[in-house]
Amino acid sequence: MKHAGRTATIPALLLIAWACGGGETSDGGPAAPTTGLNSPDRTLAQDMSPVYQIGGFEAEDWAVFGRVSGLRFDAQGNLYVLDGQARQITVISPDGTFQRTVGKPGEGPGELSNPFGFDVTPDGTVAVLDLGHRGFVLFDAQGQNAGSIPVDIQALGFPTEFSHHPSGAIVGPIRGQMRIRGGGTPDQGPPTRPVAYFPMDESQGEGRIFYNAWNLPAVEDDENQTLAVGGGSVSIRMPVERAFEPGLFAAVLPDGRIAVVDSVGYRVKLVSVEGEVLGKLERPVPPTPVTDAIRIQEKERRLAALQEGDGPTMVVQLRSDGPGGGGGQVNQDAVRRMFEQRLEGMVFAEQIPVIEAMAVDWDGRIWLQRSSGVPGEDGPTDVITADESYLGTIPADGLRTPRAFGPGGLIARIERDEFDVETIVVERLPRSLSGTDDM
Repeated sequence: MKHAGRTATIPALLLIAWACGGGETSDGGPAAPTTGLNSPDRTLAQDMSPVYQIGGFEAEDWAVFGRVSGLRFDAQGNLYVLDGQARQITVISPDGTFQRTVGKPGEGPGELSNPFGFDVTPDGTVAVLDLGHRGFVLFDAQGQNAGSIPVDIQALGFPTEFSHHPSGAIVGPIRGQMRIRGGGTPDQGPPTRPVAYFPMDESQGEGRIFYNAWNLPAVEDDENQTLAVGGGSVSIRMPVERAFEPGLFAAVLPDGRIAVVDSVGYRVKLVSVEGEVLGKLERPVPPTPVTDAIRIQEKERRLAALQEGDGPTMVVQLRSDGPGGGGGQVNQDAVRRMFEQRLEGMVFAEQIPVIEAMAVDWDGRIWLQRSSGVPGEDGPTDVITADESYLGTIPADGLRTPRAFGPGGLIARIERDEFDVETIVVERLPRSLSGTDDM
C-alpha cells in the first residue's frame, strides 16, 4: 500500500539565541561566544530549520524501513539509510526525494547478508560491514559493487561505530569483543577496549588496533553462557554484568586526529592513528557517586528495558565449513533470558561516568552528551572544539546528539511514534553551529 507520507521541504531563516554572551554577526544576528573549557555552563538554545521527514505510519513504500541500523550523509547532502531488516541502503536526495538503493539481500558479491553498520566517504563510496561476508562490502558512488575488504573478526572484533578518516580508512571502537570457536570455548585473554583502523584499500595493509582504551579493573568470575543456535548450541564466555562502566567513543576530526572518550571524568583524548595521545580536553564536571538508591534504580531500569524488548541485543553468526556443517544465529529470546540472569549478579562502579555519548560534526565540533546522574534521565550536551573552546551547553530537554551530521549543518535524527514506527527527521543547525553562511 502506498501513502503520501513525506513532508515538503520547509525553508526557514536560522537564528540562534544564547542565554548570555554578546556581540553580533555581520548580518545582525547574535554571535556565538567562545570561552575556555573551564568556564561554567552557558545555555545554548537553538531554532532548528526543518528540511524534510521520511518514514512513519503513512510513508510511501520506498520510505518504509524495517530497522534503521545507520544514517550517513555524503558531501552533497544526500542521506544514506541502512535498513538492517531489508538488507539494503536507501539514498535520499537533499530535497527528501528517493534517489536509489544500494545493495540487496543475498550471499553473493555486492549483496548484503547481515549488515551491521556502514560509512560513506565524502565522494559517495559506501563501505558496509557485513558479518555474513566477514568484512566490508564496498560500493562506488553510483551504487555498483566495488569489491570487499575482509576483516579478521576473531582477532580484531568489529567496530560498533564508524568514522571516516582522511586517509580513506574507517576508524571505530571495538565493543563486546568475543572470540568464539565453534563447538568449543572462546580464546582466553584479558578484557580490552580497543579502537581499530580499517583501510578500505588492501594495498594499505590489514585492519589493526592502534589504541587500547583505559578500562576498569577486571572483575573475577566470568560466566559461561550456553545459547541455542539452530539445532545445536554455542557456549559464550562473558564478563559479569557491570553498571556504569565508562563508555568508549571514538570519532575522527577533520585533521585526522581521533577524539577518544574512555574515562569516568570529563576528558576527551586526542589520539593519532599510531596510538599516541597528543592532547586532552577537560572541563571541571565531576562524576556522580553511586549510592544504594542509584543501584536499585539502575537494576530496575535495565530489567524493565529487557522485558519491553529495548535491552541489548547480540549478533552471533556461526558457520561451519566442514562436512555436515551448518550455521545459525542466536535466538534473541535466549539472549534476553541470559541478560536477565546476568542482572542478578550485576556489579556497580563507584561513580557514574560524566560522558555517555560523543560525536564529531563535519566542522570538527565535538558533541558530548553528559550524564544526568539519575538512571534513565537525559543529561545536557556540551559543544566544544579541539582547540579548547567551549561553545555552550544544550539543555537536557533540547536536541540530543544527532544520529548523523552532514555538510552545511545538516543533521538527521530518529523519532518513534506510539506504535514504535520510525520517522527520520532531517534538519539544519543554526548558523553559529552549521559552519556555513549561505543559508
